Amino acid sequence: MTASTRSAGPVWLKRQWGLRNNPFPTTGIARLGGADARENGLLYEPDVNADKFEEAVEKFVLGAAFSGLRFGYLWSTGTGPGDSDARGFGKSVLMQHLTGSLNEDFGRAAYLSCGLDEDDASEEPICGLLTSFDTAQIRSLSAALFTAVEYATDFRAADASLTLVQRLREALVARTATDDPHSLAKIVVEQHRDLRGRTLGPPDDKLILALCDADPTVAQDYLDKVKPASRTRNGAVYLATFLLFAAAAGMKHVLLCCDQLEDLASTTTAKAKRDLETERFRDIILETLPMADMLGVVVTMHPRAALTIGTAWELADLPTFEISEANKHRIVVLPALRDLDSAVKLLSKYLAAARKKDDRPSGDMYPFTPGAVEALFKRSNRKPRDVLRKAHGLIEAASGDNLVTIDEQAVARYLDAVGPDTEEDIGPVVASPVTTSLDWSAG
Repeated sequence: MTASTRSAGPVWLKRQWGLRNNPFPTTGIARLGGADARENGLLYEPDVNADKFEEAVEKFVLGAAFSGLRFGYLWSTGTGPGDSDARGFGKSVLMQHLTGSLNEDFGRAAYLSCGLDEDDASEEPICGLLTSFDTAQIRSLSAALFTAVEYATDFRAADASLTLVQRLREALVARTATDDPHSLAKIVVEQHRDLRGRTLGPPDDKLILALCDADPTVAQDYLDKVKPASRTRNGAVYLATFLLFAAAAGMKHVLLCCDQLEDLASTTTAKAKRDLETERFRDIILETLPMADMLGVVVTMHPRAALTIGTAWELADLPTFEISEANKHRIVVLPALRDLDSAVKLLSKYLAAARKKDDRPSGDMYPFTPGAVEALFKRSNRKPRDVLRKAHGLIEAASGDNLVTIDEQAVARYLDAVGPDTEEDIGPVVASPVTTSLDWSAG
């Protein structure tokens, strides 16, 4: 093919392969809450680790609802003795799918999938919240808890029409037979007056009224106007206020999934700060109402984070996160991709979402040949992150060369030239604009 007849890569993948864009994320690291479906984890197929998703439901959801589980730990331990980087296994996206599935029906499907019946599901309704630490701004528990409330007001999955707050308001209206925001707010306030243990003080009355408003943007706008300093100081009060609203709507339990605990455990965080925030996990989550009555927490963990935060966690007398037989009821460990079928499940959903026409059978891997997918899998470290970003690179290289299909020879030529996977493959880390919360509304 001469230079004059060669098509640019984006033109080739659209015209020859029938794709809207490169189907795969550039780094394979989920940016939860982002607008790009390739990057925000919503295209990640839970069936890649279906047994681990089921295990998470059994241990975390049923544990919080029926066994008093206060802390659960979602682990990744690496691919072997030589792998010190235990990231990229899909912990973030599993959390996102778990919370989203709970919020669709307040845990009903989760309970039924484990063998419980409709009565159990109706007696112990549960919803989910998602938050995350980061090394830029969300480095305190309070700021992370504020972001969890924003998740409830802002986040919609790709196929969901209502936020969690909207679903809870519908349940509250059904329970009380009134639609008036002020009447609903009084009912929520009564939840606080009924508390008999230690609290953080009175709830935020303005947030209660905003949550009870039929217009979902009222609560969103109210939270958007909260200043960063207040988010960092008072995030737990905002969460407590939301929990009162959830309780008035009939929720018995709320599962809080907290991603990237390793950023709190980062060596760039001062030890005194790390110790203080760890103690707040105990003081707020375990000892203050309504959190102590309603909240179960799941945090991500990997060996380097465990090493850094372990002493502070133990001194705070928080439930141990060690991987042991005695502790298995609160531990789920995500493995690397087990086999080629797992890689196909992972990649095919991204390809299907990028196709301009829905005219190929489910699981079709075009423009990859079966041999190409096998060659890609063999040249990866079996982490979902690595498989996805290598697939992205293959699409870029092969479309630029105008290949009709990507076969095993092409995979070998491109990937063997790149060499072994390293952290440098990801490219430089570029700081995003300063923010104190994730943009859940983009999802």
